Amino acid sequence: MLRALTDVVGPALAGSEKHVVEQLHLAIATLSFVKTRLPDARAFHRMELRAYIAMCERAAGIAHEALPGDADALTALARQGETVLADPEADLAAYETADRALRDSLTALSNRVVGTPCQPGLERLILDEGDAILRQCRQWCTPFGFELKPEDLPPPAW
Repeated sequence: MLRALTDVVGPALAGSEKHVVEQLHLAIATLSFVKTRLPDARAFHRMELRAYIAMCERAAGIAHEALPGDADALTALARQGETVLADPEADLAAYETADRALRDSLTALSNRVVGTPCQPGLERLILDEGDAILRQCRQWCTPFGFELKPEDLPPPAW
């Protein structure tokens, strides 16, 4: 299909309006990305979920003294994430849902700790561990070609 789009449809649209050709190129790039990354998608999303589970567990430990209820709720969400990881039939949507719940709860917790003694520790944790996760996400998206120096990224951890 990619070859047909590139070799047949692309040349046929050569005289078309610029936005039509751009849309074709975006479609080809997306299909190429999916072709390249689909075999690793499960491993990538599992890696990302594991990273957020670990970060949320540490965040709950930092925030527990100031906000015990919020910390306990975050720990419970981390346990739910572990349940998803342990499920051999979990699909990508399940990983993404668990991951999103953890990220949203961590964001809410970071807003609620403002002005408490645990704020600096939680901010440092989020910056340090978030950086590692972000670098893996950037590595995941390198096939799109937007990364200026992909060689500076860490190797894939999935």
